[in-house]
Amino acid sequence: MSRVYGDSTPFPHDLDYIHLLRDGVDCAVRLLSAQHSIRAAEERAEGAERMMRTEITELNALLERVQSAAARPITEGMETAVRAATQISGGARNVIEAAVRDLESQLQVGVGHAGHIVDKARETSASAVEQFLERHTPPESRLCLQLTASPETNVGHVTLVAPYGVSAVFGIAIPPTHAWARPRRVGELLPHVEIQMPKEAGFLSKRVGMASLRLERLFISDVTFAERSGVLRLRRGAGIGAGYEMRIELETGVKLEICPVREDGSLEDQQPLVLQGDDQETMLSLWQRVVESAVDLMHERQRMVSAAFNGRSLLELESPRAVAEALINHMAPVVSEISRRSGAPGELVLRRSLGEGRREETYCTHAELLEKILVLPPDLRVVFSSLHLTGSLLSAAPPAQLPPPSPPAREFLSRPPTRVAYEVDVATDDLLAPANGGPSAGRPPSVPPPESSPPPAA
Repeated sequence: MSRVYGDSTPFPHDLDYIHLLRDGVDCAVRLLSAQHSIRAAEERAEGAERMMRTEITELNALLERVQSAAARPITEGMETAVRAATQISGGARNVIEAAVRDLESQLQVGVGHAGHIVDKARETSASAVEQFLERHTPPESRLCLQLTASPETNVGHVTLVAPYGVSAVFGIAIPPTHAWARPRRVGELLPHVEIQMPKEAGFLSKRVGMASLRLERLFISDVTFAERSGVLRLRRGAGIGAGYEMRIELETGVKLEICPVREDGSLEDQQPLVLQGDDQETMLSLWQRVVESAVDLMHERQRMVSAAFNGRSLLELESPRAVAEALINHMAPVVSEISRRSGAPGELVLRRSLGEGRREETYCTHAELLEKILVLPPDLRVVFSSLHLTGSLLSAAPPAQLPPPSPPAREFLSRPPTRVAYEVDVATDDLLAPANGGPSAGRPPSVPPPESSPPPAA
């Protein structure tokens, strides 16, 4: 590895972890700020409903008192007084009913405002994750690139699955000068590609024999590859026509299968042919050329088009705090080891070899990270305690009793938002599904970070 700890022992990850740490803490702070906004909105909505019910109870009691007074016996023959009593009783009921309708209307306005705050907080959570994962690939993450050809260009996206439960799909910005900015033929990557494929022979017997098949004139219509597996579709046109689909598995040895593709893009109803010998070597060489020429596009990701935490969309998540905790707990062991090996107390130091006996040092202080964290309420700062930063995460806070846990979110606050951005839920098992189109152009509006979640139960 080209990076080392502060004590010059090898660092296990070849990336700028100090930069990742700073941005990771910023991401977690925004998630927890969003949690605080969700909690505050829920508490305000619940409080408004309790107040409305209290007022309705008082109004009903007032109506009963008025009706009771109006219902007292009146001397026989005083018809005017009887009519007045009836009008007072009916008028009081109308006034009370109007007052109740007014209270219910006010509650609906308040509930709608609280729901809007919750939606914005969830958008902020998604935006925080988007900005972090656009810039960084956390250690132990899995990446999958998908490219789909159209007549004039290639469109693609990258799926990133982080080790702490977050999965996200990004569009990719293919530079105009990149080789994959346009459709490519097989021959551009490997001049001569010929394999043996089954073919019917004979006019009457229709026996099946092996025949040579040249592939270099076919277009690379779809590419999907992860670290140890992938799919390659070769078709007569860029995204159209008959052709062949190759699947590759490298988890335990090398396994290559190929199957014919119909004109409409569906697979032929036959058992895939397992390639061996020279045919396997030929197609493996083609696959390696494809991967080597396209792998850099994984770092061109932009615009998150979907995101989920443990299978649930971030825009439906009731607790952004859970995402922040997962992120911080994943970073904590690495941060603790960097801190232990940095030498100077209160510093996190990494160095990178530049060659010729020179090294570049990157560092940040515990105080710098604490400054980011202290903007949060005390009950949310404890999420960062596993980082073991020098200084108290509860400092600079007024001595106050922590608020009680908020009641469960009401249905009107936990409803799925009506926006279409981030609507795709990416399952880990679907990483190798061929791409059917480009990334969505939609993007949620930028929202300033709100603010936390109920404190953990004692």
